[in-house]
Amino acid sequence: MAVRNDAAPRAAAALLLFGAATLFAVLARRVAGAQSEPLDQHVRDWTQQHRRPLIDVAVRPVTLLSIPILVVSMTTALSLWLHRERRASAARAVGFTPLVAALSAECLTRFLSLRNPPHAGDSPHGEVKDPSFPSGHTIGVTAEGLSIAYILYQEDLGRPAVLAALIAWPLLVGVARVYRDRHWLSDVLGGWSAGVGVAAAAILLYQRSSHSSASGISSAHTRHFVFPIDAELSPAGKPG
Repeated sequence: MAVRNDAAPRAAAALLLFGAATLFAVLARRVAGAQSEPLDQHVRDWTQQHRRPLIDVAVRPVTLLSIPILVVSMTTALSLWLHRERRASAARAVGFTPLVAALSAECLTRFLSLRNPPHAGDSPHGEVKDPSFPSGHTIGVTAEGLSIAYILYQEDLGRPAVLAALIAWPLLVGVARVYRDRHWLSDVLGGWSAGVGVAAAAILLYQRSSHSSASGISSAHTRHFVFPIDAELSPAGKPG
């Protein structure tokens, strides 16, 4: 069995991780310096002016599909199913994603603690009581949606419609967070960039694990087919 050359996909995933981290750093700096406020306020004003009851109803299912406990439960179930199907590399990467996404969201929002969400208003003394940058919901669904879509594609398990839904999922959730006045635009942009970074890390883990598994299988086949032949040869290299 030939071992696939995964150098190019690994390099692409590493580049994606670096790009996402760089974009997040730029966004965080702009938010910390209040440079994003004019655009954030403009988008919020326009969005709230165009809210409609019918759109509110349509957005509710998207909101439900971004609840962390529901997202983590679905991801865990998928990881267990992949493990049962003897797809260990895929199961590990899928199980890794929600853990890192949750940890990243908690650390980033608490350590940065840049501002309150728009619906909370300004605190009397300017303190940040409910950090909103980056959007934790958006980090989670972006990381899990993109990484699962990639892994299912590589494992030949995902239909095109399923893969498209997984890719569209974080986009819809991010827009819904802004529409429902739960986050500023830059919060969602930060969530998307951080989520892409986590997804890239999960993809790197999957690629590395898959490559190691393929190498082990290749070595086992080599020993199986070569060693019996060697055993039939005499010390002089001729049949005994």
